[in-house]
Amino acid sequence: MTTFPLVKATAIVLLGVIGAEFGAEIEPPKGSGRARTGGQAPEGFGLTSGGSSNYSLARHTCKALTFLLLQPPSPKLPAHSTIRRTAIDLIGRGFTVWEPYMDVSAVLMGLLELCADAEKQLANITMGLPLNPPADSARSARHALSLIATARPPAFITTIAREVHRYNAAQANSQSQQNVHTTTLARAKTEILRVIDILIEKMPGDVVDLLVEVMDIIMYCIEGSLVKKKGLQECFPAICRFYMVGYCDRSHRIAVGARQGSVALYDVRTGKCQNIHGHKGPITAVSFAPDGRYLATYSNADSHISFWQMNTSLLGSIGMLNSAPQLRCMKTYQVPLVQPASPGSQNHLKLARLIWTSNRNVILMAHDGKEHRFMLVTNTLQTML
Repeated sequence: MTTFPLVKATAIVLLGVIGAEFGAEIEPPKGSGRARTGGQAPEGFGLTSGGSSNYSLARHTCKALTFLLLQPPSPKLPAHSTIRRTAIDLIGRGFTVWEPYMDVSAVLMGLLELCADAEKQLANITMGLPLNPPADSARSARHALSLIATARPPAFITTIAREVHRYNAAQANSQSQQNVHTTTLARAKTEILRVIDILIEKMPGDVVDLLVEVMDIIMYCIEGSLVKKKGLQECFPAICRFYMVGYCDRSHRIAVGARQGSVALYDVRTGKCQNIHGHKGPITAVSFAPDGRYLATYSNADSHISFWQMNTSLLGSIGMLNSAPQLRCMKTYQVPLVQPASPGSQNHLKLARLIWTSNRNVILMAHDGKEHRFMLVTNTLQTML
């Protein structure tokens, strides 16, 4: 802290600690005896019902902490100085207070840059010995990312997904492949997947609302050739916990059911995604037939199960001649509504699943063990209770 002005550093740290620890509780004084003129605004960290506060302490503290994180290294502010590492910690701990005034994308990219090589930096540290400054920065940034993601899952997921879309757009515009792959996003794939894994484990209800965006991130972070070789279950088992996600080993495609009633269909080989809309409510379960020729989708919200036929080439291989598979809805059936076992936000994640017992037979199995069976016969469907 010696190279950064001591008074400024102390003020920033004190305000950061107050905001991070008590920001949601502190409000401007109410019922003050002295009338406030129109040009004055109450100052503080906390929320107020009047909506007139400009939250100047939160805004200026956030600006200072962000500056310390993102400012390029200099003699006055070295890359891994104590004040910079302190700012990283306070950004993570007080993210819910700073978020309204923060460029979330810039902050996340800054943190990812610091911990992009965290595994290598931290692996070389002998247990019990103090961390060197770069390793300590990496550890602080990694912890801050975890705190931010678990405090605001939608903010983390949508921001990273947006950066992934920017990358894909840059690649589509024929920009230099070498430049694209040296970006922070490309270097931090392992860290991004680590945070996504934490969110799926701790906050699946938040993840399921943005499942397509999460799959966009996973598809970017994991090489398609690896998924094709090992399968999605082995490459990233956490995402396979959702009944709304299905993978076909034969056609190398992933189906993801969305909250809006649509299904995103990913081609692992090309990285392309096709969206189909077949339900009026959130998708409860999806599943491919073993031979990959059919896809079953179910929504408990509209109490319908739909069956989709994948296009086939003249050679009989699914999608062999077409990079984007075309789906044809063969049939939609109404099925009884599945009631959750008990009230709770997580019950909808395990209401029912689809199980193919053969290439032509599928079971819709509810959480209570009730089954509805369907059989495909010469391009038609029959139901068997």
